[in-house]
Amino acid sequence: MMHNMKASDQTDSDYLPGFFNAWFTRLDKRNRGLLNSGRFRIISLLAVLLTLLVVIALDSFSALPAGVLNSLSHYIPWISVAAAALVITLTYTIWRVLLDPLLRLCRWADLMRGISFDTSVDVDQRSDFYELAKDINMLGRMIKQLSRETDVQLQKHTDYISRESQSLAILYEVASSINVSRDIKELFQKSIDSLCENLHARAGVIRQIMTNNKLGVVAQYGDINKPFLDNVNNLLPFPASSGQSSYSPRKLSSLIILDPDKASDDETFLVVSVPMLYRDTPSGVVNLFFPQSQSTDLDNYNELLLSIGQHLGTAVEKFRLDEDESRLLVMQERTRLSHELHDSLAQTMASLRIQVRILDEIFHSNDEPAIWDQMDRVEYTIEQANNQLRELIAHFQIPMNKRGLLSSIREAIQQLREDTDTQVFLQNEWTSQELPENMELQILRIVQECLANIRKHSQARSVRVLLRAFRIGGEHHILIEDDGIGFDESKIKSAGGEHLGLGILRDRASQINGDITIDSEPDDGTRVSLRFIYPDSQATWRGR
Repeated sequence: MMHNMKASDQTDSDYLPGFFNAWFTRLDKRNRGLLNSGRFRIISLLAVLLTLLVVIALDSFSALPAGVLNSLSHYIPWISVAAAALVITLTYTIWRVLLDPLLRLCRWADLMRGISFDTSVDVDQRSDFYELAKDINMLGRMIKQLSRETDVQLQKHTDYISRESQSLAILYEVASSINVSRDIKELFQKSIDSLCENLHARAGVIRQIMTNNKLGVVAQYGDINKPFLDNVNNLLPFPASSGQSSYSPRKLSSLIILDPDKASDDETFLVVSVPMLYRDTPSGVVNLFFPQSQSTDLDNYNELLLSIGQHLGTAVEKFRLDEDESRLLVMQERTRLSHELHDSLAQTMASLRIQVRILDEIFHSNDEPAIWDQMDRVEYTIEQANNQLRELIAHFQIPMNKRGLLSSIREAIQQLREDTDTQVFLQNEWTSQELPENMELQILRIVQECLANIRKHSQARSVRVLLRAFRIGGEHHILIEDDGIGFDESKIKSAGGEHLGLGILRDRASQINGDITIDSEPDDGTRVSLRFIYPDSQATWRGR
């Protein structure tokens, strides 16, 4: 604290000497002497003016001796005129040396605040402010350069943000097309249209690797001529580097690519090849054709094109897996249908064939009562085969009632009641349940299969069907149990038995990420329990 007070006192005491010393400091690099500076002229004029004013004052107040006053009285008018001239000269000198440079500096500052960076401070080289003006002008040039660099950087960032926004819009459009497209061809067409329209490409094609490992054109944009499409694999081979988009080293003429009425002799296209990848495995390539003048702009879209190529590669893999899954489901349905035909209609037809042979032998014996008896058996077998065929048709047609899963389950239970004398009890603990269509279909198939097995094999007197849903965790439980003769599952597996469809039940449960258990003992009935979780369901709960 004391140190700060001493420093302050020292500063105050040194102010006046510093003020006077400033008048004699050399301000320019040329180290001009004091006699050549404007400050010296102002000091000299002030000294002479003060001297004349003192003489005039002494004469006015008669403060000088009489002899001196008498000798000066003749010069007083001339002294007054000289004093007036000195005042005018001093005023002009102060204006020239001090005020004019300061006003020029103020005007420079006003123009700089108005973002007029081309302005400068102009002073005479003989002025004491010449070096200061040079420094200020240099500062102005630095500010101007900095402003230009700032504008350039701002424009670059603006262009970058604009490109990124456009890239996101294109990427979003391609990604949304993946979800709404009904098939892979529609996806390819929407993607090539979006890319060419947003990136201002004149034309474009998408080629996919087919089952024969050759590239085939699956989508195109623009007025591309047919000869080019037929020969595109030779003109544009698959890119050697599958990890990045690449420019073709050749410049293709528009006459090669476009229709004759759309092309010109002096127009060339730059070809961009973007591989469609899924986990570094190529599935095709996107070729875009741009005017040569757009080569600089295309460098900024390299990452976008690579990302779109990966999205399309992923979509191709997704559609391929969907097709494989559809084929697998068809194969499973065909396998199940063959099992059902073997276990029901095929066996009945085999029995009918044997009965017809027996009937032929009886005809040769001329035993009329035996013939009528055998005819009744054949008729009964034919009726049984007809009923079994009708059951299969009803079982394998689309079984879902328009009112939903619960109504379809009730219809299957009612059908069992009508076909047999079995008492069936439905215990429903969810009254309104909305599940995905495929999940509802698999659940209904499982219930149908269980009820069909009960009708064919169990000889049950009563059946209970329980539907339960739990509030916590979204767990759902379906229980189907009967009091029939039961079976030994280990013996069925060892005998290769599939007529009960146990393997099919487990396959259907796995398709909805569910778990199914089958408990049965001879003469002790059968219990089939299905559990699965679907947390997004909107159910009216009556469980815990």
